[in-house]
Amino acid sequence: MKINLLAPSALCLLLLSTLTVMSNATIAPALPGLAREFAGMPSADLLVKMLLPIPALFVVIFAPILGWTADKFGRRKQLLISTAVFALSGAAGALLSSLEAIIISRAILGICVAGLMTAITALITDYFSGAQRSQFMGLQQSFSNIGGIVFIVTAGYLANISARLPFFIYAAALLLVPLVFIAIKDTTFTNSEHEQQQANNQINPQAQTSWKWPLIGCSLVLFCHLVIFYILPTQIPFFMVDIGISDPSKSGLAMGAGTLAAAIAGISFGKLVNRIKNYGVAFLGFLAMSVGMVVLSQAATFSVVIVGCALMGVCMGLVMPNFMVTGLALVPSDKRGLASGVLTSSIFIGQFVSPLISSALISILAYSHFYLLAAGFTVVLALASSAMLRAQTV
Repeated sequence: MKINLLAPSALCLLLLSTLTVMSNATIAPALPGLAREFAGMPSADLLVKMLLPIPALFVVIFAPILGWTADKFGRRKQLLISTAVFALSGAAGALLSSLEAIIISRAILGICVAGLMTAITALITDYFSGAQRSQFMGLQQSFSNIGGIVFIVTAGYLANISARLPFFIYAAALLLVPLVFIAIKDTTFTNSEHEQQQANNQINPQAQTSWKWPLIGCSLVLFCHLVIFYILPTQIPFFMVDIGISDPSKSGLAMGAGTLAAAIAGISFGKLVNRIKNYGVAFLGFLAMSVGMVVLSQAATFSVVIVGCALMGVCMGLVMPNFMVTGLALVPSDKRGLASGVLTSSIFIGQFVSPLISSALISILAYSHFYLLAAGFTVVLALASSAMLRAQTV
């Protein structure tokens, strides 16, 4: 059965999913201007650079906590509060006079992103099951990536006018607060799914804990995936300069190619799961990334870089929804928020450590050998993750 994308609840969840990309990407074009504005302050250069990773750090810390609160107090309340505070804390950067105050507002923004991501993922699992859940999770990934493209391009134009203007993009989230209020309803789980879960727990006490190891496995795979994928935004611009492509707009186009490929792959995710199962999708996704890394290791022209980045994007569009769906599939209904928090934390930990790992290895190996090493690791990841998923279906 196809999903009605015009249904208020479905549309609301998809639009909310675009906000999660805003946390880091939106102000990236404004960083040089902010560095100039605060140039007279001590440690200004370092503090300006910290504006990007600060939200991710607070997502890592607060996602498990806010996953638990989503289970305990309801997804709807958490979405309403998180969306409103997200808009206010994000836009505050346009008006705050000190760099320290902007950093604090970015930390609050990260907490709101954690609240949004955990509640959204839990609601998708509440509202949809089976093939519909896979289809919707793929669409969520596509909307998130498309939102990223729109927000980054818009921020780039605004940053040319003033470094403070991109912060106002966050205020657009206020438009979604009434939609959340009207469209989102918490599921009470008095249905057959909850009753069956309770019966299983009484018959087999191990059913209460059997979901923990698969969840940990999916979290580890997502962590490894993000460590590799985040090479795209953190290293590709420097790699292109290294091979003689110094035009900043071309590095933006290369990253955009990866984002666009991820959006297209996400749309096809549900159909692929039906045809080749989740373990087949895992293998295909990681294989695409491995090939992309090999392509980048040999790249000397802009067109070849575009192909490598697009293949990396295909992996993102398939692997992210695949392991989010799988990680939540066996979780009891009253633990979905907590599980969503664990998965969300693993994603942002991967983002946070990726530049640290990749920069250290590049300094030792140089780009071409580093990409080949990453390709080999991704092949191992493809084999291990697909074997793990296949074992769960037996």
